[in-house]
Amino acid sequence: MTKHWSIYIARKEAGHSQADVAKKLGISKQRYGLKELGKAGFTVEEGKILSELYNMTLDELFSDEIKIGS
Repeated sequence: MTKHWSIYIARKEAGHSQADVAKKLGISKQRYGLKELGKAGFTVEEGKILSELYNMTLDELFSDEIKIGS
């Protein structure tokens, strides 16, 4: 697995910390960090929450393409 750059960038642009997002997902900051780094996978439910949080489709969130800005 590789780092989820789209999720990382979306989180940074929104001004969220890993702890903020982890709380919304109901997981620990450490677990979220592993998921963002691609060392653990996101569940479908977590993907839906991130999609709503960042107003992005699942395809955009988990794409290999990096998009900066809106």
